[in-house]
This record gives sequence, C-alpha cells and structure tokens, in this order.
Amino acid sequence: MSENLSPKHALAIVELIPFPVVLMDRQGCVCGYNPAFEQLVGRLQASDLQGRKHSGLGNHPVRILLGNDRFIRWTDRNDAEHHFEVHCIDLPGEECEQARLYVDVSKQVELEQAHTRLSEELKQHVLTDPFTGLLNSRGIVLALEPQVARSRRYNSAMSVIMMEVHCEGDQEPLLLHIARLLKDQLRWADLIGCNEQRELILVLPETTETSALQLAGKLERLLAAAGDEINVAELTTCYGVAGWRKKDNAGTLLRRAGMALSEARARQTGHAIAL
Repeated sequence: MSENLSPKHALAIVELIPFPVVLMDRQGCVCGYNPAFEQLVGRLQASDLQGRKHSGLGNHPVRILLGNDRFIRWTDRNDAEHHFEVHCIDLPGEECEQARLYVDVSKQVELEQAHTRLSEELKQHVLTDPFTGLLNSRGIVLALEPQVARSRRYNSAMSVIMMEVHCEGDQEPLLLHIARLLKDQLRWADLIGCNEQRELILVLPETTETSALQLAGKLERLLAAAGDEINVAELTTCYGVAGWRKKDNAGTLLRRAGMALSEARARQTGHAIAL
C-alpha cells in the first residue's frame, strides 16, 4: 500500500497526525516538523531548530528531543512533564532521511510509578488480606486514590467491579481458586482486592463502564466453569459495576459499586448491574 502513496498524501498524513514528528536530513539536521511538534515546543523554539544538528544545540530547551535515547522525559514551558517513546523511521526521499515520531507514554509511565509507590507502601503497611493474599479494603482505597486522580487529570476511563460468590459448604477453597483465576485473566495494570465481607473488588484502569460490564459477563461464564472444575455445588455470582465520573473520589466510586452489587443481589439474576 505504501508504494501507492503519493508524496502529497504522505505529507498530508504527517501534517494531520496528532503525534509530534521531526524530519532529519542526511547530515542530521532538522529539515522539517509537523504542527503537533510545533504545538508541543512552541513556534519560536521549533523554527529555531530548522537546519540545526543535535550536537550544535548546546543548552537549547528542546535539545533532549533530538538525542538518541529511545525513551525521554521532557518538561515543557508550562512545567508539564512528558514521557515520550521515540520511533525513528528511515525515509526513501533525497531531502529528508529520517522521521522521528514522538509517542506520549506519560499515562503508562504514571501508572507504572503508581504501582511502584503502591509496592513500597505494601512493604511498610499491612494492606493485604491474610487469607487470599489480595489487597484488603485499606489497600484498595490506597491503590484507588491515585487511579482516580489520574482519571481526573487525563479525563480517562476507569471502572470498578465488586463481585460476590456463594456456594454450598466451605467457600474458602473456591475463593482461593477464584483469586488465582482473576490474576490470570486480568491485565498487569488491574488491581484485585477482597474486603471483610469476602466480596472481591476489581479496579480496572482505562476501562469504560460498558467494557467492565462485558468483562463481568465473561467472568460469570469462567466462574461457572471453575465451579464445575473444583466440584462446587450451586455456585452463584453477582456483580456490581461503577464507571468513574468526574466528581468521583475513591470512596464514592466504591460506594456506587457496592450499591450496584446490592441491586444485583436483590434481583437474583446473576448478571451485572451498573450504577
């Protein structure tokens, strides 16, 4: 398909994509950039790069953007910190030899940093349920607060699923089996907790309420199969879902998930309810 792409169309794509792009010539000098890059660094600083090499920029404010690092951290003129993954693409043309594409991975880095901070907290405080090894109520709240702050900052989706599982007889083997199953099914960024009522709590970053409802339906089917595997009689499940809203904090989000679970329990359908 790229063979049929005209230079005019290729230029239009570079101009319109939301990612900052810088074009470099064979001598390593800047020979162009797109509007997204100009918006990122400012018009004057962008135009000042034209025809210049990285080695000749001295203490130029955006010098780090033209280095050889694959991942860079850069603070803009408004003191906002950005994390970029830099992709270098070789070009077949004569004027420009390389395109440098800057993909903003700030949200991913912030999420990883939040996980690191949480791990440090876990070393200092008792935040896990002693039976399941999952986060307890306090651990979930502590983990949820930075997630809510991140959703508020980036206006990004996040959801919470609160689930209840019942069976005849001893529930402890089932709970342990489900905890292991959830760890296998969920993403590395998702968090799993268990409160004092033995209700399981799933914190799902970058997940809409609709997607969380779909996940609850998938878990319902998996848990039904899990009950058969470990020979559990009359396994029943119910799920409450709450998607993050702009006025939510950790407490209100958990309360809505709990209310949704109570509603699902009252309806006795086994299907997820969202509030």
